[in-house]
This record gives sequence, C-alpha cells and structure tokens, in this order.
Amino acid sequence: MVAPTPPHLSPEQRERLEQLADAARLRMALYPSPAPPPARHRSRSRQCAGGRPNPWRTARGRRRA
Repeated sequence: MVAPTPPHLSPEQRERLEQLADAARLRMALYPSPAPPPARHRSRSRQCAGGRPNPWRTARGRRRA
C-alpha cells in the first residue's frame, strides 16, 4: 500500500521522491535481504564473565579428585 504524496511538495520534489521510491523497489527486487543465520546453542564455558575461572566449579572439581 502506497501513501499518497504530500500536497505541499513541489513538482520537482514529487518527481525526485518517485525516482527514489522506484530505485528502492528495484533494489529490493534485485537484492533481497539475506536469510538470518541459523541459531546456535552456546556451550557453557568454565569461566565467569570477567575471564576468571568459576570458583564454585573449580572448588567442586578439586573435591572430587
């Protein structure tokens, strides 16, 4: 659905607007937007967000051994 052109535009501005709209339609037809990449499941890291190892997991791992 196309919105009507505003009446306050001059004929030159209206012509330019139509040219831009045509160019946008042509670009959409020629270069469709790429499909998003497939979702990946993150593997859980052994580190905290700050880059240090998770102390709870480290202590838990020591007790087992």
